[in-house]
Amino acid sequence: FGNGRKLTGNPSFININGVVRTKTDPDVFRPGLDKLLNQASSFAKVANNVDSIFIDALTVDGLNQFLEIGQGSTVTVRNSVFRNMTAFGKPEQPLFRALDDSTLNLLGVSIKNFNRFRDVTDNFEYAWAPVIEGLNASLNIDRSILDFYISQTAGGVSWIGGTANVVSSQILGKGLSILDFTKQGVLNVVNSVFRPADNSATARIQASNGGEVNLIASTIQFDATNTTDVPGSGGLLSCPTNYKCNGAPLQAFNGGTINLISSAVSVLNTDDARIDNPYSNTWDNLPGTLTADATSFVQPVTKQDAATLKSLFGQPNLLTSGVPYAVDVSVPFFPQYFNLPVGASPLAPGPLINVITDADGNNKLINPIDGSVISKDVFGNPRTSNGLRNVGAVQTSVPGPLPVLGCGAAFGWSRRLRRRIQKAQRT
Repeated sequence: FGNGRKLTGNPSFININGVVRTKTDPDVFRPGLDKLLNQASSFAKVANNVDSIFIDALTVDGLNQFLEIGQGSTVTVRNSVFRNMTAFGKPEQPLFRALDDSTLNLLGVSIKNFNRFRDVTDNFEYAWAPVIEGLNASLNIDRSILDFYISQTAGGVSWIGGTANVVSSQILGKGLSILDFTKQGVLNVVNSVFRPADNSATARIQASNGGEVNLIASTIQFDATNTTDVPGSGGLLSCPTNYKCNGAPLQAFNGGTINLISSAVSVLNTDDARIDNPYSNTWDNLPGTLTADATSFVQPVTKQDAATLKSLFGQPNLLTSGVPYAVDVSVPFFPQYFNLPVGASPLAPGPLINVITDADGNNKLINPIDGSVISKDVFGNPRTSNGLRNVGAVQTSVPGPLPVLGCGAAFGWSRRLRRRIQKAQRT
């Protein structure tokens, strides 16, 4: 199914001012005030226990839910584009929903703009469906771009139980969430870049209710400029007052765990003081766990200095010094936007360059989906240079300092963790 075909919907309404709003000219739909012209449509449900469905080279534009995958079924979507998707009306639907023991494979997929229409209740925007949702199922995302820019209370990917793998992909909007249900919940983010463009309370990596996140050779960048814990205090996007944006960009609570393995996490701008504890292992007095190996980098911020971060992640050799990325000072009339990360390429010389030794040997980067060696970075460049690999998801051939602490021990621990992940995938 696919082969260059298109599925197109045209949701639209007339607002009280007589202006027609469409999927490409969005506005907030107000039930009882605005007049619906065309509803957003869903596409299909896959029955239980279907061995395999393949969708290749399909363009989907302006639908609501695309696919619900029945129990025990497998769907593979390749080289396809989903854009202007909406969660219009009640109840909102995810783009993909995977039920118990099903498998969803997204390979070379682009998802851009979701929930362009929103219902308004008590002056807040609510859209309770994530973009991709799974319950005790398996998710494999490889070489994809997930641009979840528009507001979603539920986040981008919400996986409950089972295993979710995000490999060599870019996540440019809402966050990723994992928690346990009747099965252990494991989320592996490998060789990928997470750069939320919309920093609301759900633009984060979250592990809760026993879920486990493994960030492996990935880059997590967060812009706190538009985030505030006081609605109306100046940020373009506000968090609920009882949330305070804790855990942006990392949040582990209620028994959840986030493990950093040769990954780089940063909050870079002039306004990071507006976030309460951006690297958070608790919320609402429900503790979780943050860990890191000695080849991971976490950027200190105003409220969490280097010593605090080393204690928080339980890693005395955590990399915290230096400036990891170039910054953007190209908007002189809006100083609140100064010093935002530019791309995800490490600054050379800098603390991320050539930290991983024996990168073509014992410390090869392994794809958790199929066990293959990852040979290219997230942008298609060679993943190693002269047997060395950068911290994070982006490689450069610029020479840099070699690590002096903990690499062998850290990757011994990393290999044990991979065995644990593989065991979780089999059970």
